[in-house]
Amino acid sequence: MTAAPPFSAPHYALGDLVLEPVGDAAATIAERLAGLDPWARTGRTAADFRTYLTAEPPGTRHFALRIDGALVGFLALRHPFMRGPYVETIAIFPEAQRRGLARRIVEWIAVEGGPAAQNLWLCVTEWNAVARATYAALGFHEVAPLPDVAAVGVTEIFLRKVLRPPQG
Repeated sequence: MTAAPPFSAPHYALGDLVLEPVGDAAATIAERLAGLDPWARTGRTAADFRTYLTAEPPGTRHFALRIDGALVGFLALRHPFMRGPYVETIAIFPEAQRRGLARRIVEWIAVEGGPAAQNLWLCVTEWNAVARATYAALGFHEVAPLPDVAAVGVTEIFLRKVLRPPQG
């Protein structure tokens, strides 16, 4: 029997944190993202986010994050990327922050990616000191600045977490 590809199940349970298809939560997630930094500063509207949330290009998964049925965030994950997954968007809503959810998600991605996943990638907005510190504490290293990628005049920092040594 062949194992299912990484990140292909419709739902994942990480203890009380459930990752599930966005579905009917798209409008709510879009409104929340449009009002939260760093996204609010880019000028992206809720309509822009609804379009983004409902389009799932090949190799990308969008998850609503829930605890006890309550919507607590959003995750967009691209795989494969450069020998591992790329966290396209991770948003933990303010009422659910500082509960270790980002750590649980990063640990789950590392396991779910399987033995071929050697790296985990993401970007963080340059001025977002809290997120940069969080990702550093999770083992990410800053690789390169990427100016004008998400928005003109804004620099994103490309981050890498090495999961496993390179394989031949």
